[in-house]
Amino acid sequence: MRRRMALGQTTSSEQIWIRASPRGTRSGFAVLEDGRNGVVTVTVLPKPWAHRPGVLRDFDHAPGSTTHIVIYETETALIRSSSAGAVALSLAALARGQADLLELGSEPEVAIAGEFSSADPFKELIDVMVLAQRSRVTSGAVAFEGALAPSLLRLLSQERFLNEIEPLLFRARPRYEERSEALSIPRGRLNEQSLLFSMATGVPLVESAFDELTMDTPLLRIVASTLRVVATDRLPLKIMRLRPGLRSRAILLLRHLDAVGLIQPEQALILGESLWLGSLDRSWQFALDAALPVLRSHAVAPEYGTDANDGLLVHVSMEKFWEECLEVALESAFSPVAVSRDASPGQGVEVPRPWTSQATDSGGAFPDFMVRTAGRVVLADAKYKMNVGAGPSSQDGYQLFAYSHLATLNGRASDAAVLFYPARSNAAPGQAEVLRMRDVTYPLWLVTLPFPDKSDVRSAASWGAYIARLAALLRDFSGAWRAPKKPPESAHALGEI
Repeated sequence: MRRRMALGQTTSSEQIWIRASPRGTRSGFAVLEDGRNGVVTVTVLPKPWAHRPGVLRDFDHAPGSTTHIVIYETETALIRSSSAGAVALSLAALARGQADLLELGSEPEVAIAGEFSSADPFKELIDVMVLAQRSRVTSGAVAFEGALAPSLLRLLSQERFLNEIEPLLFRARPRYEERSEALSIPRGRLNEQSLLFSMATGVPLVESAFDELTMDTPLLRIVASTLRVVATDRLPLKIMRLRPGLRSRAILLLRHLDAVGLIQPEQALILGESLWLGSLDRSWQFALDAALPVLRSHAVAPEYGTDANDGLLVHVSMEKFWEECLEVALESAFSPVAVSRDASPGQGVEVPRPWTSQATDSGGAFPDFMVRTAGRVVLADAKYKMNVGAGPSSQDGYQLFAYSHLATLNGRASDAAVLFYPARSNAAPGQAEVLRMRDVTYPLWLVTLPFPDKSDVRSAASWGAYIARLAALLRDFSGAWRAPKKPPESAHALGEI
């Protein structure tokens, strides 16, 4: 039974606090060794998926066992165990290379006790994996990073496929497929040339085309080929021990398809990318979507050479993902969109340094986006932050203040600025206006937009629908950005930076 503690309890040598994504910009997965052949796995989910901030989650870990922790970015987890010191050392070793996902923390002064209902991190981690794969406008910049990230992603892709196929496979029914064979007893539609040849030569074989009820359908051939990839894949021991029953599950499912012909993974991939599912097979669409990543990566050698006793940490940049969501939606809502990334300005974007001895000296910072709408130039920045009730932070405020004076698009100064923030899953989108001091004629709009939830990233169709909703909101909100500002009778700011 889990023990509860008062938030003011004194720290002991048998408990540690771990803070997830201290900067609030990384989601991912870590495996921490407890020094007794046991592990603590930590899955960090995007903070917009949390319904409330500031939650403290507490866990007991028995040395030598496996404990799964699932928390959101910026949350704190309390781990109570006699091997807490070894877990802390494992985390410290991992954090040397990447401290943005997990760090040793301290007891929070104020927190809400909470408990994540999932006992298995893979369902949530698969959601993060699919989310990271949805937006690839910067050639795959949004992806899991870490020493064994390719192998872990391969394992997650296989786990996702098995989760989709297991409830469907035993409900599979035979379908009528058109076959063409040379038969001694003709049936169906006879080939005229073959019939004439048989009559002229006396060979009792006629090419016949007929419909046959069979389990050997293109869809099930793809499924069987994908199951064989999972059953025969060789992943590092360090990765396989996270899901030791994966291969055996695939083998048992494959035995159920012994009447289905096996094809090579390359053939299955080509077939799967072009296969159209009719109304009777529409329920298999998610399984087909999950099979394609497994087939695509079957020839990629997983990473070896890492000690199985070392910890494991992979992460994905959520701030980059949010920027890419907005880029795709903005390009759907407006045309053209000047996108600046990796310290390089978008087409037509110029931002000189605020203080320089050279009139042509260009700065090294640029707004993420600049667009034209209704003849006005709008600059915008994406911010992966949740709390905007009090206006922009001091840093963001001064950054947009500088952009509002200096940034130009094809030589034209901007007329308004926008900051895009993600909304929590239970919050509504909206926008608020603040004005630039001292002239108070230049508006800065604080726009809160829906962050994709788990259902939005599950399939290509649901992802497209999410981008369409986001683009529609941007078009609606842009009506206020287009309106020219008039100086108020009494010059004052409507908000403070």
